[in-house]
Amino acid sequence: MIDYNKILLAFFISTVVQIILFFFIRFLGSKGVKSNYFAKQKIHEGEVPRVGGLLFLSSFLVTLIFVEINYLLLILPLIFGSLIIFIFSFYEDLKQSLSPYVRLIILFIGSFVFVIFSELPDINISLLQLIKDHKVIKALLFILSLMLLMNGFNFIDGLNGLSSFNFLSIVSSVLYIGYFYDDIFIINLSIFIIVFAVIVFLFNFPFGKIFLGDSGSYTYALFAGALIIYLFQRHSQLPTLLAMVILSYPITEMLFSIFRKIFLKYSPLRPDVNHLHHLIFKKLSGNLRTRNNMASLMMLPFCIIPFLLTYFSMNYNLNDNFLKFVIYVIFYVICYLIFFRSIKNVHSNL
Repeated sequence: MIDYNKILLAFFISTVVQIILFFFIRFLGSKGVKSNYFAKQKIHEGEVPRVGGLLFLSSFLVTLIFVEINYLLLILPLIFGSLIIFIFSFYEDLKQSLSPYVRLIILFIGSFVFVIFSELPDINISLLQLIKDHKVIKALLFILSLMLLMNGFNFIDGLNGLSSFNFLSIVSSVLYIGYFYDDIFIINLSIFIIVFAVIVFLFNFPFGKIFLGDSGSYTYALFAGALIIYLFQRHSQLPTLLAMVILSYPITEMLFSIFRKIFLKYSPLRPDVNHLHHLIFKKLSGNLRTRNNMASLMMLPFCIIPFLLTYFSMNYNLNDNFLKFVIYVIFYVICYLIFFRSIKNVHSNL
């Protein structure tokens, strides 16, 4: 049963924690303690603190300690794994000194800690049935999947609110399935996470007072992946490929970006400004903030469609999840090619 008093208390405590942290960070900035972020994918003006992950994770830990300590104890592998990833990636947000290979090692260690100490769901995919009884291979597959998911989230980050839109859509899908099966643990944990993420979102969109940074993107991704692992482990009747539908946007962004960069003959680890949300941003006119917010809103369908597909899957027995994912990818690619061609035509006419 949902305890709405606890939900309200969690909202109050997390709001207080995040507001205190926000003003403390602004105070440090006024004293000259800040980082200078330089990257070719930067599409905003001024210096904005990349502390969304700090606000989310801090409020999550503090609130659950005071409100629902039992939930915190149940997800200790997630807490330790996310802290490992957060601490090192937060250092990167401040210093921008870690190589892509060091980042991958950090993501591997954090994912390893979570996977090794968590109970994993079965993989109900015919092509992967051979690894069902091979625990080491199965664990490595989940670790690799979480690492790819974190990179997908990081590719998405770049517009005000976009990563939060995506994260909230994924958690909402998990929440809905939890409601469908009357799973109180999944319901309450999802609601708590949504509460903490919404407050971060309000700092980020539309005024861009804070950014998630790499630490925030990676933390969101690990939480999203962990929630899905918890859900599918507790409900073995769920088809494995439904997880791919729920995560359609970050998976598609990650896979398409890797193949696009390989096709263009440069490293998939190299950042660029040719993701779909960047193309939409380039197509718009106005000041940087207006274009940033408008591009994020135009990307909303890519965040919402996976939730709608999840809803129809649960209520109308639409079980061909691979087909749904393929349709989503085709929709994404068509939109990408349309915007890419329109921008290319504009440049050719200059």
